[in-house]
Amino acid sequence: MASDSIVWLAEWSGVVLVIAALGMLVGELFSRARVFRAIAAAILLGLSLVPLGSVSGLTFFYSVVGPLSLATIIGCAVYIGSTLGLTPAPPRRSVLLAAVLVAMLGLVLYPASLGLLPWDSYRMGFHGIWLPAALIVIAAAAAATGSVVVPLWIAAAAAAWQLGLFASRNLWDYVIDPMVWIASLVVLVVAVVRRIKQRIR
Repeated sequence: MASDSIVWLAEWSGVVLVIAALGMLVGELFSRARVFRAIAAAILLGLSLVPLGSVSGLTFFYSVVGPLSLATIIGCAVYIGSTLGLTPAPPRRSVLLAAVLVAMLGLVLYPASLGLLPWDSYRMGFHGIWLPAALIVIAAAAAATGSVVVPLWIAAAAAAWQLGLFASRNLWDYVIDPMVWIASLVVLVVAVVRRIKQRIR
């Protein structure tokens, strides 16, 4: 298990990345310029430090979303890097593949956690070989299709879990979280709508 300071840094870094990414998304609504989007991210990060009562907006956001998974952290890092031109943008096919996998994993995890399925898939993250084995198969299959994002995400999640970078000891919490699951569903719905519009045209 990592030290408390490393755990604190790992968990809060995800929240900072999400806020920066949200700022860039908002900035993108007004301008495609990289500088404008970077400024929007900086402004939102600055506003998140403003106290809301007894806590800052950043602390409040963290209390709502909790520790974020490597899917969210890597997804935000890739988006920020590609938006600022620091890293190449991943192929659209790779992004859609990641979204499909996150959506499928969420369908296995969250309905069961709510008692809607006759098994508790969350317990698989504490022990056993089934979840690690499934993730290895997913990463290998994604790599075979040429995807870099998916193997990177799963490898990072597995490494962080082994190192105990978060307070949780459940592998699921390193792989996905509700925020990235909802985001994946939005990405897929938008992709389907665009495809339908293209066919109509």
